[in-house]
Amino acid sequence: MRSYIEKRNALILALSNFVGCPVLMASQVEPEMEPPFIVYSITSDYTPDNGLGNYSLEDGSTEGTAVEVREEQPTTTMSFTACSINRVEEKDGEQVSILGADEALELATLAQGFFLHGGRYAIQKAGFVVVDVTNATSRDALELDEMGRRFGFDVRLRYTRTDLAEVDTVTNVITKQKE
Repeated sequence: MRSYIEKRNALILALSNFVGCPVLMASQVEPEMEPPFIVYSITSDYTPDNGLGNYSLEDGSTEGTAVEVREEQPTTTMSFTACSINRVEEKDGEQVSILGADEALELATLAQGFFLHGGRYAIQKAGFVVVDVTNATSRDALELDEMGRRFGFDVRLRYTRTDLAEVDTVTNVITKQKE
């Protein structure tokens, strides 16, 4: 049984491999990466489906105990933002101008494609199913003396959550019967 964090980390690694650039958690204390990169945040880790879940009993770890298992399939919402800036890079000995807005939109579209189709097996292996992918919109931000070009979208995913509670069992019951 994998935790939500383990599932999320597997998903983020698969996305990073798919798009070919770093996918980083937002609001971390570390120097910002060189563009392009994607930042993500969890806007909601647990949105229940209003059901009670499925309950079952399993044997406990010690004799005389049982484990009550509750499973449900809530959704989680993650927000992804592709980041770039206008810059000039040298490629093959020539100066190449990179438009940050175009690069960020292209990267956001590629990441959307991961959730819409290209990453379906990696998403399933991580323990998620895609429910909804929103449109990529501009999330530009002023960075000191230039605009940070950003395009972002949200993804709603369904996953299985399992909660365990150890319970005592009753053994050697003696009942009295009235005559």
